[in-house]
Amino acid sequence: MYEFVDRPLARQGRGAQLFVWAMRQWAGAALDGRCVCRLVDCAFRSADLRRAAEPLHDGMRALCHHGRTPMRFGAVQRACVTEHEAILLSALVAADAGRDHAVDAICDMLVESPAAPALATSLKALARAFADAELGLVAADCRH
Repeated sequence: MYEFVDRPLARQGRGAQLFVWAMRQWAGAALDGRCVCRLVDCAFRSADLRRAAEPLHDGMRALCHHGRTPMRFGAVQRACVTEHEAILLSALVAADAGRDHAVDAICDMLVESPAAPALATSLKALARAFADAELGLVAADCRH
């Protein structure tokens, strides 16, 4: 998580940038009572992430309806990654690395127990989609 929190989004991998942008769009639309499906779907299609839209929506719904605490996402134009965005990015990186136990633990921390498997499944599917599209989650200068 610490490789992301309060770090400039522009210095993250392209996949991380797109993931954070999509979460911010989704959260903003939910607060405004708008549907963000088309916007996110179009952006994901243009990045060859056709299979990522549904898992993103599923994960965000799990966070929205079953979150243990209110999630804080930045405004779309915010330059830095928020703490909750960083936690989700860390879970996505763990999913990409096949660290299922870490993904499950993060999901258990973020949402009520019955919703944790759905959130974990969505993050694992997102990680596969980003990997298939060759969109890195961590920029080369941010890796340890």
